[in-house]
Amino acid sequence: MVRNIVIFIINTSKTSIINILTKITMVFVCLVYISCSSINKPESQSTQSYDDHIARIAFVSDKDGDWDIWLINPDGSDLKNLTNNPSLDSHPSWSPDGQNITFYSDRDGNKNIYSMSQDGNNLKQLTINSKSNHSPSWSPDGKKIAFVSNRSGKNCIWVMNVDGSEQYNLTKLLKSSRWPTWSLIKNEILFTSENVIYQINPETFELNTVFKLNKDLVFTGLFIGWPIWSPDGRRITLTSNFLDREKMTPTLYTLNKDGKAFKPLINSPGLGPDERPSWSPDGNSIVYSSFTNNDQRQIWLINVTTGLSTQLTQSNYMNGFPAWEPVGTNP
Repeated sequence: MVRNIVIFIINTSKTSIINILTKITMVFVCLVYISCSSINKPESQSTQSYDDHIARIAFVSDKDGDWDIWLINPDGSDLKNLTNNPSLDSHPSWSPDGQNITFYSDRDGNKNIYSMSQDGNNLKQLTINSKSNHSPSWSPDGKKIAFVSNRSGKNCIWVMNVDGSEQYNLTKLLKSSRWPTWSLIKNEILFTSENVIYQINPETFELNTVFKLNKDLVFTGLFIGWPIWSPDGRRITLTSNFLDREKMTPTLYTLNKDGKAFKPLINSPGLGPDERPSWSPDGNSIVYSSFTNNDQRQIWLINVTTGLSTQLTQSNYMNGFPAWEPVGTNP
């Protein structure tokens, strides 16, 4: 009997120990799961929510007596000077997450690319040379920046890391290249060379022609520039004077990604030329710059569906080169 009692106690102890170990194991598994979930949590969940964030427009203005980078809401409110420097600051470009802005400046005596946070702080110089470097554009993953430089003796499209390292020439085999714009959804860069729109893969250097006029349609003074992808990658907006050969004033056009359906987007209410188009995040509107009757360049908004254009900036100052923040909502 005593032996049976001892066996019972031992078995009971084993059962308790097993239960305790089981509970400890379950707690450990839960802790590991929580830890891994936190580590693998997508960046979009750990960063700012853009559901209520209004996508802002960066642009250039001489409002304070020199060319600075400014911010404004699409309704014309909340105007802010980001650079406030006596030098020339121009061609702003947003990072894909809306946290940083690149631009070019001659504050060191030469045109070089700079980066800053979206509030104007954390200024960093990315290119350092005596040639002209301008027109930056961010890659969709936010890791690289395309830009124009003439350091090789002609304007070419260059690519670098966001810290300015590993700069290389992407279009050295072509003649003068301008206006690079990275797609928001794929690893392709639009640019122009001799009034032809190309797209190029910055890793494989694969080059494709997107849009080119027939030779019999080309005329002296023809201008095709500022090509930019729509947010969904299906359309391209550009400026051209193709249908305005008398005034020779570029206005906005659109075409499909395959280069077809080339057509004017707007009969500009401004005097033109229409320059630097930039899409809203939802793809419903485009911001651009154009002259007004008082000979001042101003910022305009156009509804892509209706074709109606409204003047955003109302001032006696020059305003241009707008860039719409790629994240957020329209008011």
